[in-house]
Amino acid sequence: MLADALPAPFTLSPPTGPMTHPLWQHQLGLLLESTGEGIFGVDLGGHCMFINRAGARMLGFEPADLLGRNMHEVTHHSHADGRPYPDTDCSIFNAFRRGLSCRIDTEVFWRHDRTSFAVEYSSYPIVDGLQVRGAVITFVDITERKRANDALHCANDELASAKAQLELRVAERTSELSAVLAQQRELAAYSETVREQERTRIAREIHDELGSLLVALKMDVNWLDKRLSDQPERSLEAADDMRGRMRGKCQGMSRMIESAVDNVGRIITDLRPSILDHQGLWAALEWQASEFVQSWCSKASSGPTLPGRSDSPRNGPPPPAWAR
Repeated sequence: MLADALPAPFTLSPPTGPMTHPLWQHQLGLLLESTGEGIFGVDLGGHCMFINRAGARMLGFEPADLLGRNMHEVTHHSHADGRPYPDTDCSIFNAFRRGLSCRIDTEVFWRHDRTSFAVEYSSYPIVDGLQVRGAVITFVDITERKRANDALHCANDELASAKAQLELRVAERTSELSAVLAQQRELAAYSETVREQERTRIAREIHDELGSLLVALKMDVNWLDKRLSDQPERSLEAADDMRGRMRGKCQGMSRMIESAVDNVGRIITDLRPSILDHQGLWAALEWQASEFVQSWCSKASSGPTLPGRSDSPRNGPPPPAWAR
């Protein structure tokens, strides 16, 4: 701005020499009219000594209408909220009262129609030798700049609010994902426990039932082998009696083999029910529920079990809390 190019304080030479020439004053007038900023000068009483056309237009006046008038009373008399603005507090007047230059962009100037506009102005004292003669003021209308700054602040606030909401949503989703992952880990641990207990149960059944049947079959086979080896030495009557006993033993062995086959089939069914492949999931679930009921009914009818023993084929660890 022009005020930035002026020294502070702005010094006038004595009114002698070429500056009093009409051509110089004409060139000075052209300089004032060529700028888009408002420029006016005031004397020690605050009265307007000169103002360019751009400044008068911003204030809603013609330049001639402002000459000699107190500029504080005309355009700087009130704050933006309407409160009176005493000239004793006016930074423009302090430029020649105290010799203080200033640049202000937080106040308003008032127009002829009593409307105001945001203004940025600079005030510098006019010094003639060692004596202050007044002040020169440059000003610009910064309404659009203020509006743009307000819009920028509003956009920044909205952006900050959106960022905060996004961070909150991310935190919520992260918490939900962590909870789901914890449930998955708990379910995996529960599934592994159930799988291990099922292996233990099947191994116990194979050992207790199939193992005992096979041992019994082995003992019967050894008994038959021994009896058959002694058969030639027996009398006819004793041999016939022994054949009857061996026939009964073979029938008992056949029953044990049938029981072993049934146990193997049951264990295979427990591992993967064939009904799951042939009739689907719902039929398999109904069959499993029926098996569970029958198992517990037989357990209840057989009396209480010893503490700490879990021989029921459907016993297992309690499910995770979230699955109950």
